[in-house]
Amino acid sequence: MKEINVKIKLYKYEELNEVGKEHAFEEHFDFLCSNPSDYEDENGDMVFQTEEDYTREIVEESININEYLFFIDGNMADTIHYVGKHEKAGITEFTFGGEVYEI
Repeated sequence: MKEINVKIKLYKYEELNEVGKEHAFEEHFDFLCSNPSDYEDENGDMVFQTEEDYTREIVEESININEYLFFIDGNMADTIHYVGKHEKAGITEFTFGGEVYEI
């Protein structure tokens, strides 16, 4: 077995360069389109979102609200940010190579 110490840098969406941002945006846009949400409109009717509903602003807002973290190339890091009444609320965990790190 060989052991190495490595520094891994994770970035918020707005910290990515343009290439990384575009990759992150496209990945999240595809995710939203493949998992459309529904909501109740002002008339009480159920509305299902379509691909055309996901503007750049909406996709980027979704990325930021969820506090996703990315590698520099725009690939999403495997993180969980605990909120609410969860026993780990306020903690963010990063999983890499089968190991879980608190960040």
